[in-house]
This record gives sequence, C-alpha cells and structure tokens, in this order.
Amino acid sequence: MTDAQKKELIFGEPFLNMPPSCHAVLVLGGEPPNIPSRVASAAELCARIPVQKVIACGAVERVFGGRKEAECDILRRLLREAGVTAEIVAERSSKDTIENILFALTLIKNDLMTKKRLNVAVVTSPWHLRRAVGIAAALMPKTVSVYGYHAEYEAQRLAWERSPELRARAENELRFLREAVESGFAEDFEI
Repeated sequence: MTDAQKKELIFGEPFLNMPPSCHAVLVLGGEPPNIPSRVASAAELCARIPVQKVIACGAVERVFGGRKEAECDILRRLLREAGVTAEIVAERSSKDTIENILFALTLIKNDLMTKKRLNVAVVTSPWHLRRAVGIAAALMPKTVSVYGYHAEYEAQRLAWERSPELRARAENELRFLREAVESGFAEDFEI
C-alpha cells in the first residue's frame, strides 16, 4: 500500500464537494451534545444549495433543553428555528445509523419512482461522517448519489492529521485491518 493510499484510507477525502442541488438532506439523530452542530451544518447546507426536503431522523427519546422528545422532533424544531425553509419530514422509527438511512429511504421511495437520479446528502458529526456515508451509499439504489456534509469536517480531519496520538490510533487500526486480511479473518479489499 502506498503512502497516498494509506493516507486516503486513514483520513478520507473532504466531503465538501456538494452537487448544485439536493433532493433530500438526511440529518441523523444522536446524543444531545451532537445535535446542535448537526442542525447548524444542515441549515448551512440548505442555505448554500437548493434542497427539496430535509429528513430529520431518529426515534430515540432524548432530553434536550429540559424537554424529553424523539430525536426527529428535536431536530425538526431546531431546523425550523435555524431558518430552514425546505420541507422537513420526521423519520420516527429508527434507533441507529443503519435504520436512520433505511427508514429515510422509505420516505423518498416515491421520488425514486418518478426521477431518474437523486442527490442525497447525509449530515452527521464529523467523526461519524465517513461511516454514515458509506452505509448510505451501500443501502441506496444506484440512481442515488450520496454526499456527506458537516461544516467542521475539514477542520476535524486536519486535527487528526496533525495529532500524533490520533494518527497513531488510525495507523493501529490500519495495522489491525492488514493483519486481519493476512490471517484470513477478513477479505482483502481494493482501494
């Protein structure tokens, strides 16, 4: 594996290259400390490009601002307060990332029948973005282009590159993957 391939595997590429418009923005639910930055990033994205609908994901009840509500209701309220004018749809069934995306997919299924291609953006925390986008790309039909967005992603990626401790952690994970492939525990993959 070349140094460039290793760097790409560890750090990924910036997710800031968005299409000119998005059919849907999926804002993933999460722990209360993560919600404000996800909402701010979704609002920023909606201000930057035309967005037809925002899907606020999550059925897990959380205490936020002294109120106990489902993640989707917290997200929906905060998105409106942040000035998002696109249609906001609540996805009220999911309890984790995979379900967030699967159940959000059911909310755009009719659109998939009438349009040839759709652009969908996933908004989550920077540390969760690569995983969430990878899951969405795997679960969405091939006619859906999946993008990831968080306003602070690039800054967090640079922090990882500059931190010896975080860099060592990423390199240890890469070493574990390599050993898993060499021992036959995991299949090899192409970069």
